[in-house]
Amino acid sequence: MALQNYGTDSFVLSINSRVITDFGETASPFQDAPINPASQLRQGLGGGAVRLDRIKPGRTVQLYLNPGSADSAYLQSLFTARTEVTLSYQQVGTLESAVGTEGVVTNDAANNRAGSTISDDQYTLEFNGWNAMKGGA
Repeated sequence: MALQNYGTDSFVLSINSRVITDFGETASPFQDAPINPASQLRQGLGGGAVRLDRIKPGRTVQLYLNPGSADSAYLQSLFTARTEVTLSYQQVGTLESAVGTEGVVTNDAANNRAGSTISDDQYTLEFNGWNAMKGGA
């Protein structure tokens, strides 16, 4: 079995058809996580239970970009204009991929400037629709 490459050189990220490449120094410049649980279990006092499935649990994405980059300016423009966004990514060679739809850039983050170190530009995106494939080749 060959080693899987999860580095940025084999990670293709597209937001509204623009390929994003200028990632920051954060150890994991792209992170995604569920907004809500896909299923919930409601237990009654009598011992029975009910399952509640959510059709679209949603997904939140944290994106860290190099400060001063054109990619960061692009994300800031989507945030400022309150543009609806779509996202897709593929980790080339591992068969991991995802598509996020009905999304918005919900926030940017604190900036650290004018010191011995500076922070990445951080953006939070949330998606109502998320279709992902994990597992690798």
